[in-house]
Amino acid sequence: MARNRTLATLAVILLTITVGLAGCAAQVAKEPTPGVPNTVTASGEGKELAAPDQAEMSFGVSVQGTDAKKTLADAGKKAETIIAALKKAGVDAKDIQTSGVNLYPQQDYYPGKAPRITGYQASVQVRTTIKDIAKVGDVITAGTNAGANEINGPSFTLSEKSTSRAAAIEKAVADARARADAMAKAAGKSVGEVLSISEAGVNVPPVNWGLSRGAQSYALDAAAAVPIEKGTLDITANVTVIFELK
Repeated sequence: MARNRTLATLAVILLTITVGLAGCAAQVAKEPTPGVPNTVTASGEGKELAAPDQAEMSFGVSVQGTDAKKTLADAGKKAETIIAALKKAGVDAKDIQTSGVNLYPQQDYYPGKAPRITGYQASVQVRTTIKDIAKVGDVITAGTNAGANEINGPSFTLSEKSTSRAAAIEKAVADARARADAMAKAAGKSVGEVLSISEAGVNVPPVNWGLSRGAQSYALDAAAAVPIEKGTLDITANVTVIFELK
C-alpha cells in the first residue's frame, strides 16, 4: 500500500510539472516582444539615362637615352610641356595629375653572358579630367602637339554632383515601396513608415571612346579632327528599405 501511495504521489507531481511547463510555453508564444514593430524589408532598383558631364584622359611621354638620370629628366621636361599645354587648352590645374613615372633599362642578351645595359627608357603619365566635354577635341590636339606619344581615352563619366544619380536613387526607393506593398497585401497587412534605408551603390559604367595608340600614328593626328560623340550613360541605383508593417 505504501508503495502504491508513493507511485501515485510521483504521478501527481509529474502531471503538475508537465501542465506548468505547457502553460509557460503557451504564454511565451502569445506574448509579443515589446518595442519591436513588425517590419517588411524590400530591395529596389532604379535606372536613369544621362549625358556624361566629364571626360577622363591620359597623356604620356616615353623617352630613350643612354644615361638613366638624363633620360628621366628629359621625360619629366616633356611631361611639364604637356601639362602646360593642357592648362592652356582650358583644363583646370586641380584636374591634372601625374599618375606614373617609370624608368627601365634596355639590355642586350648573349648566350652564356650576363645581360648588358645598352640604354634606358623613361616614361611619365599625366591624367586629366575634362569638365567641359566640348573641349575634348581641343585637349587631344594640345596634348599631341605638346609631344605626348601615349594617349588613352577619352572615357566619359558622370560627376558626383549630377542630379541623375539622385533621380536613380529616388526610382529605387519607389521600386522598393512597390515591392513592400505587394508583400504586405499578400499577407493581409499594409505598409507604414520607413524605418531605415541603405544604399547598395550607384553604378555608372563609363563610355570609352577607344583612342589608345602611339601619337606617332597618322590615325592619331587625324583623331583630333573627328567629331567625338559622348553618348549617354546607364545609371543603376540599388537600395534596401525596411518599412513598418501594420
